[in-house]
Amino acid sequence: MLSIAVAAKGTCDPGAFIEALMREYALTSSDIDVHIAHDEDWPAEYRNLDDAITLHRCVEGTSVLRLWGTAIANSQGEYIAVLDVCSPPETGWLKCVQLQIEHRTPLFFGPVEPGWGKNDARIVGYLAEYAQFSKPLASTLEEVPGNNIVCHRSLLDDASGLVSEGFFKTFMVWRLEQEESLKPQKCEDMAVIYYKPFSRKHYMMKRYLHGRCFGVTRHDNTGQPPRSLCMISTLVLPIIRIWRIYRAVKKHSDLRYAFFRFFHLIVQSEIAWSYGEMAGYINRDRSVCAQLD
Repeated sequence: MLSIAVAAKGTCDPGAFIEALMREYALTSSDIDVHIAHDEDWPAEYRNLDDAITLHRCVEGTSVLRLWGTAIANSQGEYIAVLDVCSPPETGWLKCVQLQIEHRTPLFFGPVEPGWGKNDARIVGYLAEYAQFSKPLASTLEEVPGNNIVCHRSLLDDASGLVSEGFFKTFMVWRLEQEESLKPQKCEDMAVIYYKPFSRKHYMMKRYLHGRCFGVTRHDNTGQPPRSLCMISTLVLPIIRIWRIYRAVKKHSDLRYAFFRFFHLIVQSEIAWSYGEMAGYINRDRSVCAQLD
């Protein structure tokens, strides 16, 4: 059985996402349960799907990590697909997931494609966070997308920890690689489409908070460089991160154009993350992780 665990953070229109699930027949299969955790009122026009979707109303302001954790903790499937309501699956997504489950692949992920055009400022979030996961997926990737990953339930933390702390995909992947030599597998035909909204001020604060949470929690994991070295490295981290983005987009003409079109916003984004990461190493206030969206 497959569970689809979805985070719906803030005000959102789930129409495209629900239509995609219907197109994939995910809402009519007896072998699939869908759980959506949300922190604001669910649109009235989509409240008549109780038989197909289980909604979990969380306190307003609940972090996206805890929304995912809540949806995962309440699901029943042997495998869990972690998605975001603003990134609906492409046609063929479910077929690819089911094929990997048949092969008993314990951990796998798919591409994230841009939904916004090259002249649309909303593509900035995609460039900064997901361009590295565009098709075709690179042979080597340092990360996996948090909005398109599937894993066997046995690899996850216990339900209480998921609800209280949230789902940290980066740290889960690190732990599995270090402790079990388990690397996530790529599934090229398992794509989702990025349609997240963008507001410059809000997005820069988001990047700062995500960087800060990463800095606070990074050393919960074994095998990390000394905290002092990590802190010093944040001084050059914006350059490294911007170079990684360019490396990901340079072979895609539209993405490369968008990179230079919105270069000033990408620079601000990566400075915000790096400054936040440094603050996290220094301050170590874990409460910041409860503010992520």
